[in-house]
Amino acid sequence: METDLTKRIKALTHHYRPKLNTEKRTIRWADEVWTPTGIVDSIRFEDYYEDEEYLCRLLDGERFSENERLTSAFMHQPGKCFRDGSTDKNEQKCHGCVLRCHNWKVGMMVTCFEVKITYSDFRSANGHNFHGNENYYCVPKALAPKIASEIPDDIGILVYFEGERQYGLRQLKPSGWREVTDPTKVHLLYNAMKKWCDGAVFV
Repeated sequence: METDLTKRIKALTHHYRPKLNTEKRTIRWADEVWTPTGIVDSIRFEDYYEDEEYLCRLLDGERFSENERLTSAFMHQPGKCFRDGSTDKNEQKCHGCVLRCHNWKVGMMVTCFEVKITYSDFRSANGHNFHGNENYYCVPKALAPKIASEIPDDIGILVYFEGERQYGLRQLKPSGWREVTDPTKVHLLYNAMKKWCDGAVFV
């Protein structure tokens, strides 16, 4: 039986520090989701910048549309930097250039959260199911110092705090990054989708 504290902490993980802090991103979550080793308390799927690069409209013309290439060619000679005539790009020369474009590749990131309220709960064999790119234990403030030395280096710690007018999560220890294969992501996403449909009412 979940305590009210466990429910509050789970709810806080749903929107804790998204990687893309903008409304132009997708973020979805589900609680009590099956993973390859058991049920994880909360799991989240979100957009993140998997890779990024800078392109030059003159030197990387093949990466742009025909209209964009024609527009650039109207003003400058394609294939050469209009500043020094070279075919090289570098951070110092290209910084601030109007022909420089920032290109992002957006990927799907998975984060797993395991909530532990007591030390005996933490020491239990159940509930240590970390299969995300980032993974966290979420614990009350008083419990964090007791378990910090027992947590693997690549698992983070989020501390739950309460004040007179607010409560929330703060990062005590950052999570490392784990590569997650596409088949594993699909498996986790499928199980999360089943939870999203639970409780649906069809008229």
